[in-house]
Amino acid sequence: MKIPSQIEHWTADEVAECVDYKDASIYRKLWRFVAEAENPTPLGGDGSNGTVETPDGRLDPENDDKCPHWWNKLTEEEQRKIADAL
Repeated sequence: MKIPSQIEHWTADEVAECVDYKDASIYRKLWRFVAEAENPTPLGGDGSNGTVETPDGRLDPENDDKCPHWWNKLTEEEQRKIADAL
């Protein structure tokens, strides 16, 4: 399944907050992608301590907690459940 366009710039934790908590396995899997990210999206802040001040700094597609990096690691059923939750 193709990535839903509305989440292609979202991080796994942002998507996790959209899924039903009853499906804890997807929720945990998405948070694991965040924990395992080697180049995670920086948090917003004042620009110190690895944070970024501008939204553009959070939109970098190279951050490996973004949807294009982990979407294909989900099963088709998991992808469908996420798409339905949006």
